[in-house]
Amino acid sequence: MNNTATVYDEPFTGNPMNYSEDKSKAGEYLRLVLGYLAKYNQPASPVNYTVWYEYVSGKNRKLKKAMDSSIESATPITDKNMERLYQKFVADGDRIVISKLLTKINLMLREITGHVLETEGDFSGHGINLKGLSDQIQEVQDYEGIKHIVDLMIVETKALVKSGSTLQSRMKISSADLQQLYRELEKSQKEAQTDALTGLINRRGLEKRFELERIRAKQNNIAFSIIMVDIDHFKKVNDTFGHLVGDSLLKGISHILKKQLRRNDIAARYGGEEFLILLPETDLAGAGAVAGKIQKGLSTKEWKLKESGKSMGSITVSMGISVYAMNETGRAMIKRADDALYMAKNTGRNQIVTQASLRG
Repeated sequence: MNNTATVYDEPFTGNPMNYSEDKSKAGEYLRLVLGYLAKYNQPASPVNYTVWYEYVSGKNRKLKKAMDSSIESATPITDKNMERLYQKFVADGDRIVISKLLTKINLMLREITGHVLETEGDFSGHGINLKGLSDQIQEVQDYEGIKHIVDLMIVETKALVKSGSTLQSRMKISSADLQQLYRELEKSQKEAQTDALTGLINRRGLEKRFELERIRAKQNNIAFSIIMVDIDHFKKVNDTFGHLVGDSLLKGISHILKKQLRRNDIAARYGGEEFLILLPETDLAGAGAVAGKIQKGLSTKEWKLKESGKSMGSITVSMGISVYAMNETGRAMIKRADDALYMAKNTGRNQIVTQASLRG
């Protein structure tokens, strides 16, 4: 018996960045953004919207320069290129979130240091440590640096709580604030590594997990594999039913991918209609079996539009598989999977091709 998967329009309801323009200026930027989206026939996805918004507002000079160069050289403005610009010039810095967290940490350090100075007793060692953390903050540029500072702050405040002095009650409050800050940091980091549309991890999150798996495979001499997945005829879906239906389809495919994977496997939105699946402790044959399960899971779905009940026909994917070769770079491994995927697309689609089928 076939299962039915319904896809439907889900409008994009917000800008992923926090902009502070007045309404008239924001409206002007919106009209310009929509004009560019229409000109280049792009969906109003969070990534596309954010890139064009930063471009028209002039807030991101490096991005604007890169976009101007692409436009002047007639480089195709594709979803994949927009994703690349987003990762390079918007997401990688996490400028706004990191800045806010560092400001909060600085204020908390001042508060804790103030408690120490107001209290009688010999806390000079803690004062020196706290001052050192204030100096370190000036060098922090990423989430890992922030987590390191917060970890050290928690250690210091716990030591001060145990002091048995009048400082104790004040430090308990500061310690609780630090724990809340740590939770906010974890949440912010997770959001920065999650694809807003599908809920899968994004390329940034994937890069970190990919490198960890590569190191683990090298140290323990164990295999791991990847599967590159591309939705067949996705452009036709967008052209026929609209980009919002296409977005809904991406979410449906993501759900199916997750259902077919083990707990330690990772599915990521790689860009556009492409996904990458990371399979720890899995050889080429095992990865082929996982790809077969995905193919079978898709074949049992009958895709229909929610509003009209109109059938969208069958939805298939093409897949390329590679297995890690000791000491190779992650880029080399991904290229093999991508080459296998290209072969799958060129041999009829709805195919699974492994690196064993590649020449050379």
